[in-house]
Amino acid sequence: MKRTIFIGDVHGCLTELKKMIDKIKPTKNDRIILLGDLINRGPDPVGVVRYVYENQFECIMGNHEYEYLLEYKDNKNYYKLYMELGDTLHHWIEKLPFYIDDKDFIAVHAGIAPDKPLKDTPPHILLFIRTWGGYSISSHEGIPWYKFYKGNKMVLYGHWARKGLTIRNNTLGLDSGCVYGKFLSSFILEEKRIIQIPSQKVYYIPPTLRKK
Repeated sequence: MKRTIFIGDVHGCLTELKKMIDKIKPTKNDRIILLGDLINRGPDPVGVVRYVYENQFECIMGNHEYEYLLEYKDNKNYYKLYMELGDTLHHWIEKLPFYIDDKDFIAVHAGIAPDKPLKDTPPHILLFIRTWGGYSISSHEGIPWYKFYKGNKMVLYGHWARKGLTIRNNTLGLDSGCVYGKFLSSFILEEKRIIQIPSQKVYYIPPTLRKK
């Protein structure tokens, strides 16, 4: 049976991604979709992008890829990443879609606007949304967007590591903080099965949590 497999934010954690693929054991009939944020914070962002590209997995544009594309010419860290990626991988990132709207699911990096058709939704909402209803879309405080979702299709998303694995209202959040020392998560749609790989270590500590 053909399977549709979604993988949450990898953030350069190539070892964990390879372990996930080994555990899933995909066949040539399976469809693998990564939900964005392949790069930044983790140990091997170039290796992750190359691995996804070479295996012809699908991937959604994440806010970190979007930021990279906007800033790589002027930001020395992103320019270094650009030089390491090379033209082929850079152009592949440029062509990543902001969402996939399938007959059975919607795949997006951060989430959707509950009151807008996907085709009319600005990219910054698809890339950054967390809360909705009068609150900043990127805020951790307020009402999560998925509480307003009433659609029939399952929405698969990442982006909100602080929430971790989140199952609610026909939505599934798969960013479970691998780069923060927690888990890399995936979901097999046809089997309704979640798979998690524990992180090897804490690769990144957010500035707000660092000891002074």
